[in-house]
Amino acid sequence: MRQFREVENIRLVFENLPPTWVLGLVVAPALVLLAVWSYLRPARPRRITMSGLRILLFALAVFFALDPVMRFSQQVEEPATLALLLDDSASLDRTDTIGKQLPTRRLDVVQNLLGSEWTSRLAENYQLEAWQFSTRLAPAELDGSSLSARGEATALGQALLDLASEYRGRTLPDVVLISDGRQNQGVDIEEAARYFAAEGARIHCIALGDPQPAPDIALERVLAPDTVLAGDDALFAMRLIGSGSNLPAQTTVRLFDAAGNELDRAQIAPSSGTGTRFSLGAILQHPGLHQLHAEVAVIPGESARDNNRLDFTVEVQPLKIRVLYVEGRPRYEYRYLKNRLLRADQDLSARCWLAEAGRDFQQEASPGLPGLRRVPTTSEELLDNFDVIIIGDVDPQRLSPDPLDGTRFINAVSEFVSKGGGLLMLAGERHNPSSFRGTALESLLPVTLGRAAPRTEAFTPLPADPLLPHPVVRVERQPEATFDFWSNATPLWWWQPVEGLKSGAQAWLVHDSETGQQGQPAVIAAGIYAPEGRVGWLGTDETWRWRDPSVEHHLSRFWRAMLRHLAAGRLQGDRGRARLDLDRTRIELGESVLIEARLRDEDWEPLADRDGLNIHHETRDLPPLRLLAIPGESGLFRGLFRPHDTGDFNFVMTADGNPDGEVLDSEVLNVVLPATEMRDTSQDVRVLKLLSESTGGDYFQATQATQLLKKLDGSERVVRTISSRDTALADGRLLALFMLLATAEWLLRKRSNLS
Repeated sequence: MRQFREVENIRLVFENLPPTWVLGLVVAPALVLLAVWSYLRPARPRRITMSGLRILLFALAVFFALDPVMRFSQQVEEPATLALLLDDSASLDRTDTIGKQLPTRRLDVVQNLLGSEWTSRLAENYQLEAWQFSTRLAPAELDGSSLSARGEATALGQALLDLASEYRGRTLPDVVLISDGRQNQGVDIEEAARYFAAEGARIHCIALGDPQPAPDIALERVLAPDTVLAGDDALFAMRLIGSGSNLPAQTTVRLFDAAGNELDRAQIAPSSGTGTRFSLGAILQHPGLHQLHAEVAVIPGESARDNNRLDFTVEVQPLKIRVLYVEGRPRYEYRYLKNRLLRADQDLSARCWLAEAGRDFQQEASPGLPGLRRVPTTSEELLDNFDVIIIGDVDPQRLSPDPLDGTRFINAVSEFVSKGGGLLMLAGERHNPSSFRGTALESLLPVTLGRAAPRTEAFTPLPADPLLPHPVVRVERQPEATFDFWSNATPLWWWQPVEGLKSGAQAWLVHDSETGQQGQPAVIAAGIYAPEGRVGWLGTDETWRWRDPSVEHHLSRFWRAMLRHLAAGRLQGDRGRARLDLDRTRIELGESVLIEARLRDEDWEPLADRDGLNIHHETRDLPPLRLLAIPGESGLFRGLFRPHDTGDFNFVMTADGNPDGEVLDSEVLNVVLPATEMRDTSQDVRVLKLLSESTGGDYFQATQATQLLKKLDGSERVVRTISSRDTALADGRLLALFMLLATAEWLLRKRSNLS
């Protein structure tokens, strides 16, 4: 037990005491000089006596002026404070295998140490105070139960300075730091070390982790589809990151279904930093939810195995995409695209409207569908029969004999998109986009049109992001192979320049050499949410030049992916009226994600009678997340979610707001450990030794923590005053002494004939 000892202390205290140098250099010499000068005339023996008396008188006068008191204080001698500073960053979730020890998670090492006799023995000699830190300092439990290993970064230097601030006005205690010593945020460690050294406070370090970086390979999700059509090749883009020593030249990543059947594999070279991007894929035929996962084999010496697997949930839908293709005249692009649409009868159904055809022309449609007798001019007709509308090089004023049908059609398409429909604007030499400037459709486009004239010169469209091509243009599973395909495709000769992308739009294909007004590669194809549906722009009418049987498979995938992307809102059926969106589907632990929900009634009108709605966690026992209605935007709800654990979070929106209700829409959020924090989790011996040696502390491995008890023996003691009383000394006895000395000095003056 900690030993406390009470002692009584008596001291003479002057309440009005000036600085010592004033007494020694001013007051005392002045008194002596004044007394001696006053008695220069008498004979030497009497002069000395009289001067001495006057000095005593002056001294007593000064003594009274300083307000002397006798202070009686009751004091207690107690153990010194010892601060335990505990690392709570995400690196504590790492598992280490050091020497012949069993693999142990660092958080377990810390909590086992704090819950052992080690802490009890320290508590016998010191007053223990525990603190934890990652990005900021916070109080902690002595047994380590408050630690979670979820901190997204480590600011060790700042934590030490913040700890010093907590003890401002008190003696800065010695510190026992339990950490791996890694820092990736905040002030320099050297600054904190200098401060503690200047204050005379020691930092003792208990080191976590292996000083030798263990090899580690991690899978990270980059892009994965939520829904695919039956027979689609679902592509899952990932990143493989390697760290530490003795990494293999290549390793195998496999994709499995729920039954453990291997669907795909790839040989990937793990690399540090941003890692190696790659894709795995599978053709999914059976409708319903499919649980897939990707795995990379554990390499020799790897202890952190929780990041070697990724889980995916994909919904396979057996629906057909219903397409309306509106064109002016039968140009090459129309013939090529029309034939492709009509032949794809397994997953597409198409109906075409050729505006400049003769009255007797029978409009073409997929087998089993009747040809159109007139162009649809209401949103109800479009919503009931189509998922995607392709508008080619057509004059809207010549869609039918009735000149008002053009305006009706444009307004109907605009409303169709606002209620979840997809739209592709396919550029042409005569009317698209020139005839649509100033209409409701121009505002929906992902690009700003400008006034540039079409260009006729050879060029090659390339993916806007070579490392992560958009799903619309990803014709191969690996990004490199996709880029190679587009780089070697037949050059095109005609394209319509635009000023650039609108806010929120994403480029699919760009020019291989031309740049736009903003200095970025000129946009050839792009897409945007608008806002319920999706709108695409294809700024060339020469995809027919790619009609090469050797690349037919790639082009089929390109058109299929484009139509599937644009139809995404409609393919959910009634669920298209309800949409749940995350601003990011993958975040690091410690970050927040914005969740947005849109609700429409059966007539596709925004719901305006709700002040909020609940979003539920399908696979986790967590309270519902409340989304609040956005003022002025009917049917729109938003909320923030900050996860406290890693893994997948499945959000579901139900029709009645209850967890067991009909699911209207769902989204999956993948939460991973912070990349910065987890990039290097080995023990930083240099930092820990710097802190201990520069402050006079000690450095031990976690397995040697008991040796610190020999150093911390409790010899440091703190004396604290618990009570005090003062007794004034200017009483009658001193006053009588003063009067006696004054009388003696006066009589001697008279005997010496001094006035």
